[in-house]
Amino acid sequence: MTTYSAEQVWPPFSESLLDWDEAFHDLMLNDRLRMTAYRQAIFEAVKPGDLVLDLGTGTGILSLWALQAGAARVYGIDLSAPILQQAVVRMQRAGFAERFEPINRLSYQVELPQRVDVLISEIIGNMADNEDFQPILEDAIQRFLKPGGIALPRSTSAYLVPVAAPTAHRNLRAGHIASLTPHYRIAELYRHKGIDSPFNLYYDCILPRSLYLSAPQLVQRYEGAWDQPASYELELCYSLEREEVLTGFKAYFIAELTGSVTLDISGDDIANGETSDSWKHAYLPIEQPIEVRRGDRLMLRFSRRYPREGASFRQVYRWQGQVERAGEVVGRFDQCMEEAALRN
Repeated sequence: MTTYSAEQVWPPFSESLLDWDEAFHDLMLNDRLRMTAYRQAIFEAVKPGDLVLDLGTGTGILSLWALQAGAARVYGIDLSAPILQQAVVRMQRAGFAERFEPINRLSYQVELPQRVDVLISEIIGNMADNEDFQPILEDAIQRFLKPGGIALPRSTSAYLVPVAAPTAHRNLRAGHIASLTPHYRIAELYRHKGIDSPFNLYYDCILPRSLYLSAPQLVQRYEGAWDQPASYELELCYSLEREEVLTGFKAYFIAELTGSVTLDISGDDIANGETSDSWKHAYLPIEQPIEVRRGDRLMLRFSRRYPREGASFRQVYRWQGQVERAGEVVGRFDQCMEEAALRN
């Protein structure tokens, strides 16, 4: 089991999802918060005889639960052939091989022989939409789900809150970034994404509530037909509550899986299992920390869009803004997951 501590900085695994190996899948399978919520939700949603689609099936644990709940058939879609083969083996060992159909393609390229009663997905990033799930689920709901069928999760809500996280900031500046295995090389991720500064990327990091400088605010909510925009820009205003040093923002999501099951990754008690081992929180740093006081106003402009060349799983986030005190600007920041020459 992987151990970690508050403010320990990890690579953003949602930014390398096409390269997830067995070690990361093991991390997800041992994530008690994730596993407990999804198991309960699946047994609540899936009824005997249902047709089910598991979108992003991975090693197949969600498909297995659906079959144990009585699904007549489960279609499991995943891009990784080796990982999907592990799902096939899991079903064979459990005696469900004849009721599980593995599909090794991008979901946009798939045509199912019939619509399903339940669509299960766990392609949520720790910022909710940082695994590009909105367009994927919108397409899947429109083409694969029966009218009146169940999409699980039913909704997700993403939040941002300013934080004073000096240890995380120092770790990042010093290049102290933990890694699950040598397979996840942060320098290679910087190169692949054209990141010109380590502060122009978000990271996986547990950020306790004691670091909050204000109340969290909603960024984006996805629900229903999941036809909310994938690209957006919004402005948030925070009233800062104490004298501290602003070092960035914490992002997290709360997902309503079913009517009675909620998955909330905002928790910060690592010892008691209130945190997610695989998601953690997202830390969006600012390069130059800003000394702030109680009553200061923090104006944040936050956006999500795609690179100019366009590509699946290649979203770009930008967080920029300023801190104002008595009408005067006392600090500015501008971080973006794209080369400086392309930002304006």
